[in-house]
Amino acid sequence: PPTVGWEANAKGRTGPRVADLGSSMDPTRLAAQAVDLNLKLMRWRLLPQLDAPGLASTRCLLLGAGTLGCAVARCLLGWGVRHVTFLDSGKVSYSNPVRQRLFE
Repeated sequence: PPTVGWEANAKGRTGPRVADLGSSMDPTRLAAQAVDLNLKLMRWRLLPQLDAPGLASTRCLLLGAGTLGCAVARCLLGWGVRHVTFLDSGKVSYSNPVRQRLFE
């Protein structure tokens, strides 16, 4: 009998089909797709003259990666800036990592 979601294996018995979705769930690839979609939506809705390739090729030097610097970096990434260099000589205190959103 025909069944949905199952297929015949080498022995002729029906079984579930296994699909590897690992490549489509790569965090780097998902992040790039999310930024691209965000830029397309901004361009469609707010700024039709937005130069998305120009934003992607922009290089940014961010002085200070504290509370404000982390928020600015996230906004830059959301706008599509792909090359951000951080310059910060401070150290993250173990008692206050909550405000350091980019600390790993």
